[in-house]
Amino acid sequence: MPRRVWRWVVAGWVAVVLAGGAYTLYLDDSTSPTPEPRRWERAPSPSDAPVPCPTTRTGEAAPTAHSCTHWQRS
Repeated sequence: MPRRVWRWVVAGWVAVVLAGGAYTLYLDDSTSPTPEPRRWERAPSPSDAPVPCPTTRTGEAAPTAHSCTHWQRS
């Protein structure tokens, strides 16, 4: 390709990159306050006490319950 075509290709690429960066900065309005989460984004907080792991009859932790402590949603 002639050198002139490559210059136009590079100039077009630079223009697209600059336009994309400007559009990104336009969409990212950092001065506005953070909006409250929508209803479907608000998850209930976990309960205060974790649910204990299941145990065997002897009182030891079950083999499949290794590191199983988790919080149950209220």
